[in-house]
Amino acid sequence: MDVLALTTERIVALVIVVVNVLAAVFFSTVSHNVALVAAAALGLCLPGLAMIWFREALSVTGFDRGVLHDSPPLFIDVIGWLFLILLPVIFLYKLLP
Repeated sequence: MDVLALTTERIVALVIVVVNVLAAVFFSTVSHNVALVAAAALGLCLPGLAMIWFREALSVTGFDRGVLHDSPPLFIDVIGWLFLILLPVIFLYKLLP
């Protein structure tokens, strides 16, 4: 897949990132500095976004006993979506102790 191609999945991921950042800005009680909260929310979303956008490149894991093994891109995609959706929910609802 072309790295710069905007597929439906990538557009949905970008929309979710924007929604996460806006939710953090409007509902955060951590700091009154809006730029700091927005930057933290964006930084929290970047690992999931990178996994969704670059799953083919991240699926190459390396050598094991002299043989190159690849991880299925679907696994990396699922982990990326979990990072993108669940991490902001955990921090928004303060589910960590």
